[in-house]
Amino acid sequence: MPSDTFESDSGMQQAGIENRISRRKLIASIGIVGAATVASTMFGQKSVFGNGNGNGNTVTQSVYGSGVGWAGTCCIPIKLADLRASSEPLSDDLYYITDAGQEGHFIGDASDTVSTDNTGTVVVSASGVRYKRIITTDFVNVKWFGAKGDGLTDDTVLVQNADNTAAALSKRLYFPSGTYMTYGLLLHTSWFSYEGATVKNNSPGSNRYNFLRITGQNGIEIAGLTFDGAVSPDPVAWSSSNYDSFTGALAFVVYSSSNIHLQQCVFQNSVMSTLRVESCNSVTVVDCTMRKARGNFGDAVYVVGSRNVKFDRCLAEDYTRIGFVSESKSTNLSYSQCYARFGHDQSKLYGGGEYNTGFWAENSENVTYSQCVAENNTQSGFTVAPGANRLHESAAAAFVLDSCIAIDNLYGVIADDSLANCFSVTCSGCYVTGSRYGVAVNACHPNDVVRLNECSIQLRVSAPGQLAVGIICSGNESQSTIQISNCTFDHNGMDMNAFASSASSSGDIVVYNQAKFHMHIDRCTCVATSEPLYLKALNGTPLLKAANSFLAIPMLFNFLGAYFDNCKFLGNNHVFGGFSATAEIQFHKCSVFGGMHLTTTGRILFDDVRFALSGTQMIFIARTAENKNILLEFVNCRFEKDIDTSDYIVRIQEEGTIKPTTLFKGCVFYNVNDVITSTNTFVWIVRAGTNYYYSECFSDDTVQKPLKVNTSLTIPSGNVMLDLH
Repeated sequence: MPSDTFESDSGMQQAGIENRISRRKLIASIGIVGAATVASTMFGQKSVFGNGNGNGNTVTQSVYGSGVGWAGTCCIPIKLADLRASSEPLSDDLYYITDAGQEGHFIGDASDTVSTDNTGTVVVSASGVRYKRIITTDFVNVKWFGAKGDGLTDDTVLVQNADNTAAALSKRLYFPSGTYMTYGLLLHTSWFSYEGATVKNNSPGSNRYNFLRITGQNGIEIAGLTFDGAVSPDPVAWSSSNYDSFTGALAFVVYSSSNIHLQQCVFQNSVMSTLRVESCNSVTVVDCTMRKARGNFGDAVYVVGSRNVKFDRCLAEDYTRIGFVSESKSTNLSYSQCYARFGHDQSKLYGGGEYNTGFWAENSENVTYSQCVAENNTQSGFTVAPGANRLHESAAAAFVLDSCIAIDNLYGVIADDSLANCFSVTCSGCYVTGSRYGVAVNACHPNDVVRLNECSIQLRVSAPGQLAVGIICSGNESQSTIQISNCTFDHNGMDMNAFASSASSSGDIVVYNQAKFHMHIDRCTCVATSEPLYLKALNGTPLLKAANSFLAIPMLFNFLGAYFDNCKFLGNNHVFGGFSATAEIQFHKCSVFGGMHLTTTGRILFDDVRFALSGTQMIFIARTAENKNILLEFVNCRFEKDIDTSDYIVRIQEEGTIKPTTLFKGCVFYNVNDVITSTNTFVWIVRAGTNYYYSECFSDDTVQKPLKVNTSLTIPSGNVMLDLH
């Protein structure tokens, strides 16, 4: 053994000073903390983690060098087993444990007679002496406690021991590289790894919730680790008998905890969710990956009953239900630059009731998605629904999608309030591509508001003639509102016969299923600027207002009102109303290139409208108003057509005993061909007894009789014949 004296340095020896102090007196005078300082400064202590990435010298090499003995120092290298077997009373020496992975300085603590041996920070010798590890870092190492991390050994007890000890010391727990096989762990302190160590479930047949949990904790951080639930392998062929037949565990559960931070972690290979956050407050998940969740509820992330949860730059992939879920009584959730991809083998395919979705929020409120991407999910990219089980902290559950992208999902976005729980949905700057249904809206509460602003929708089908819809809307509440503004649509490659057909549900914007709501469309166009936007209402009674848009309307079956301002219409036949339609129709500052068929008992007003028709195209108005005060008005309109090749441009057919009045005021009728005709006309009023008035109108004199009433041609009073060529 070396001498019990601490020798002076060479300068002191040269000065003839031979003072010596015993190690026992030194330790007694400076205490355990002072000893830690001595160990780290005088002996050149260096972390086992070297430069912070796991590389560098071991502590032994740092203190003693390579191949250099320890003679002449007061630090004694020793094996852990030898120190534990020591029968000597308290030594005043500083010991250095040399076991691989467990290196470190220990000193005796004569004042402690009760601490138990935990291998990592306290070693009790055969003589009963408590030797304490000198720790100069803010963490302890899981391997100090004997954990192997070899992917074979059951490290459960040792890891739990390390966690408990670290928590008692208010320190973090460090995991060097390796795979630590465990089950039934409860975390009490922060964990981290520089080398991406893995903690893996070694009891896949046990309770799937109990592999690894944070429960009732506050202020824990987890960084750089992989957590593996050890799910059983996928079936060779998925079926109704095996889609939910998996063993394994949830990779990570956070329950009833606050201020939890997860960063640069991987959660993988789970039954149900790889990461579950339940009944928590203030949880942040940053730069994490969640992959391979299996079973009927195979979600990458499941948040339930929690508030103030943030996901930033996270990836969810390869799941059999949903990428990111917000459920039951959750509020104030945000997802920023998150990616959900490859949702597959949803149970709905095999007799179950669950769909694949990238991002799903239900029974929740105040949820925001910013710059998120949902790709290649069997059902939808994004789905939001307030649900009956939300907190109702606000009158309307708010959902915001800002600059999000949906790629190759059946539906890009679904906003569904089918249970009438009231929501507010805002999609701004979002892009849907590769979907058959771009956005689906179901608004059923009078205060529901859905806003789509500056969104782009590109449709794609896998077979000719397949149904495709840019925005499909339903909802049975007449006071709810859907606003679509500054949006662009790309229906290139679609079956245009279906888009133009009144019998098909294909279209850019389609209202269906007895829908009742206020729909506002403003400044919407197609990517191909020569193509109109196909707008349809096959059934239902919406209140429709459209402005500054290029439209084709194959069928607007019924409505609470239809109002068009500064719109352009292109198509062979635009159909408005049916025999059950009772509301008014108004056009203001519009251009019409194609025929129109209007049927309603309500007022019809064309104000400052240009009609430029060709061939057999006409404006056909058929009504059974039975009210003389329901006017049909053309004010400051211009009508253009080659009358010589096709008779009349306007056909008015008022049915019933009491016929309303038709008024033409300040209108111009122009014969494009400049060929004189005495048999064709501009306006045909089919039924005798229909009242009509012309005021300040002008007709091209090539059409010698610009009005036909029943079978009689005439020049109406209030109309001036001019040479307009």
